Amino acid sequence: MNNNIVKITYKLLNETLLLLLLIYGLILIAEGVIPGFVTSHLSFMELTLVIFANLGAIIYLGKKNDFLYADFDIKHSKMIFVLVALSFLLIGNSLLKFNLLENLVITLVSLSIFYYFYKIIFMEK
Repeated sequence: MNNNIVKITYKLLNETLLLLLLIYGLILIAEGVIPGFVTSHLSFMELTLVIFANLGAIIYLGKKNDFLYADFDIKHSKMIFVLVALSFLLIGNSLLKFNLLENLVITLVSLSIFYYFYKIIFMEK
């Protein structure tokens, strides 16, 4: 295959992955606001499988053609704080039906898991 076609396909797959993840996030927000509205028309499993297929194609083309992946730098990512705040809002919305003790336990466990992932992913080794 022509190298330019492979590069264009690789970049289009990356853009498609970004759009699919954005759609997935918006659908999660819509499902949190109006429960049952989205899941009655669309399955999250189908969208998740499409995302994984897209990601698999990106990894396959990247390894086959020796494309380099850019390192993630938290100092340059301003979107990470928005995503963390949005995830806390989604977790908070899902905890509205629990009593106070259950809510505190789930919140503390969620915070500790987020902190653990932060240490693993973003701290320098």
